[in-house]
Amino acid sequence: MSSAGIKTYSVTSKEEFYGLPTFPEAEGKKYSAIVTGANGITGAHMLRVLAEAPERWGTIYALSRKPPSVRIPGNVKYLAIDFLASPEEIAQQLKEQVPKVDYVFFASYIQAPPKEGEGVWSDDAEMERLNMLLLSNFLSALTLSQKIPKRFLLQTGAKHYSVHLGPPLNPMEESDPRFPAKPNFYYPQEDLLWKWSRENGTEWNVTRPLFIIGAVPDAAMNIANGLALYAAIQKELGQPLEFPGDTAAWDAEKPLSSALLISYHAEWTVLTPSTANEALNISDGGSFSYGKFWPVLAAAYGIPYGTAEVDDAKFQIVDMPISPPPRGFGPAGRIRIARSFEAWAHKPEVRKAWETLKARHNLTPKPDPFDKVQDIFGLLDGEILGPWGRSLSMNKSRKLGWNGFIDTHESIFKTFEELAALKMIPPFERPKAIEIKYYGY
Repeated sequence: MSSAGIKTYSVTSKEEFYGLPTFPEAEGKKYSAIVTGANGITGAHMLRVLAEAPERWGTIYALSRKPPSVRIPGNVKYLAIDFLASPEEIAQQLKEQVPKVDYVFFASYIQAPPKEGEGVWSDDAEMERLNMLLLSNFLSALTLSQKIPKRFLLQTGAKHYSVHLGPPLNPMEESDPRFPAKPNFYYPQEDLLWKWSRENGTEWNVTRPLFIIGAVPDAAMNIANGLALYAAIQKELGQPLEFPGDTAAWDAEKPLSSALLISYHAEWTVLTPSTANEALNISDGGSFSYGKFWPVLAAAYGIPYGTAEVDDAKFQIVDMPISPPPRGFGPAGRIRIARSFEAWAHKPEVRKAWETLKARHNLTPKPDPFDKVQDIFGLLDGEILGPWGRSLSMNKSRKLGWNGFIDTHESIFKTFEELAALKMIPPFERPKAIEIKYYGY
């Protein structure tokens, strides 16, 4: 048999993570890296991944506006830098505090307040203005300070495929055309990065995760936090885990992206020569639906669960404003709402139960999730109620040698444990064995 075309990859496993890459050619290199948005859900986990390999990563510069809220490892240096400052101000700090940089992981992001009475991402113009400023100011500062990396990785997300606007092209692939019906700041961010990379003779990457699972002190845009709070409070109230949507939302395949796996993938991406100048999707690598997870979540909390609503008379109907939807044809996406997490979070009995749990377990979330109801529970509505699937193709990464995987159920429960350790949710311990009872079986 000919060995032509055969490639051999070395992989390893760590706890819940399987098929992770190894980097024998990078051992002892002591690369320097900048991680921006270091307090965010991706940035904080990126620091963890790089810091656990000091033989590869000699110095890691953690850049954010606020100091880290958790202890940072010895090979991480924190720099307080506001990317809304002028490029000249940022460049001066880089000149003074960063001798050199080999790789940049850009995870900075600002969530603009929504328009009155509208959804989380409704103010497209302000989202673009703020997030373009973050990237353009930093790129200009790198040029001014002459800190040009070998590779610059920008994390965007699956909203690149306009999945938040209705049914997308499925499976979503990196080569899919941009959807022009509504502004999307990911597109000008990519264009800017490509232009800057050409002008500065460096390589680039863009990675596109789905909704991200991870534990960080500021839980905005974190669906795991909302899920854990909903389950814990329903248990406190003696109520079942009610499902908010219809059977289509129950059945829809909606894979997720774990923050640590995103970070392992990002490290692999920048250290792999064949991935240069490529956009790459990243998900957990398995299948996931909220309908299949709902009984598992209920069993983990020891409470009964409700299935999808089947009575048409009980639904509130919301039609998405874009027609045709991102798939390119057909009617606008339609969401059928039987109940809402955001409305649930405003109920007096829910607020009272939360205050009871906070006092009982000395919980100290900052900010309090019930002061940011739309960010936490409105986001959960947007994630779970949508009836269209969103299959994110991992074919491109796999062809380039990526084999990383985590079971999303395990990832969610691991995140619950970490959120509990941060005193953000009531204590949670992953059950070693769960007896699942499915309706009809």
